Amino acid sequence: MPHAGAIANEVARLEAIASDIEKEAANLVDEIKMQPQQRQTPGFGGGSSTYTVYIFNPDSSQDDRIRKLAAKYEAWYNTANELVHLHLDNRADEFESYYKHTIQAGFGSEIKGLFSDIRLHQSYEKPEYKSAAFESIRSQLDCQRNILNSIPSVVDVRSIDLLTVISSDLVNTELGCAEHIFRKDKTHDYCLRVAGILAGIALERHLKTRCESELGYLPDNPTLSPLVDVLYNAHKITLNQKKYLEAIATTRNDCAHATASVTRTMVGEAISNVKKHLEGNL
Repeated sequence: MPHAGAIANEVARLEAIASDIEKEAANLVDEIKMQPQQRQTPGFGGGSSTYTVYIFNPDSSQDDRIRKLAAKYEAWYNTANELVHLHLDNRADEFESYYKHTIQAGFGSEIKGLFSDIRLHQSYEKPEYKSAAFESIRSQLDCQRNILNSIPSVVDVRSIDLLTVISSDLVNTELGCAEHIFRKDKTHDYCLRVAGILAGIALERHLKTRCESELGYLPDNPTLSPLVDVLYNAHKITLNQKKYLEAIATTRNDCAHATASVTRTMVGEAISNVKKHLEGNL
């Protein structure tokens, strides 16, 4: 999975471009004059009737700006659409529909969406209705921008899920090793200490993952006691849980120092309580 920060930066870059597109569309709609155009509609019995609509009448400079705006939107859309397909595929059809979709119009069909709207080919009953052209562009572009701008949050959630899965696998491996050593060797003091240290490492890794996923940060010194403190202060664990976890931290520290005495009961309780905490029973 690409780095979440890189994706967020690319989405921010595209958001800035979309903002420029919206501003230029607003300026063009405001500046371009409307001109009347006669059109005919078929009548009953083979006859026809004439009616007047108003269309945009850009000068050469404005026409060039429209072409550049359409090209800029096309480039924006192609890049944004790739990101949507990669990271939010369930919204891809909706994202594409704002670009171009076909509707039934009379006896034929008509292409709608930003693909056509941004070229300002619309017609209106009155010249003052031209503001609807920008409103349509802005509304559809907003929908696309909202989908695109939600991608970084989705990527963050997926990253948290992946972090949790990886951490869980490692924790279970370390705790499994601690249990294996504890059961296998009942005499050697150093094996007992290794089992206690591994149980503490498993708990420490688990608490780090909780801090990263639930709080979004780690304490300055991310060892067992500071991790327990920060989770307790954030109301993520109870006072009773805090006391049990601090007892595990004490056993782990005793196991790591030769001058401290370690008993089989202490290590067995530490391993059991780590397992209970991971299972949500402590």
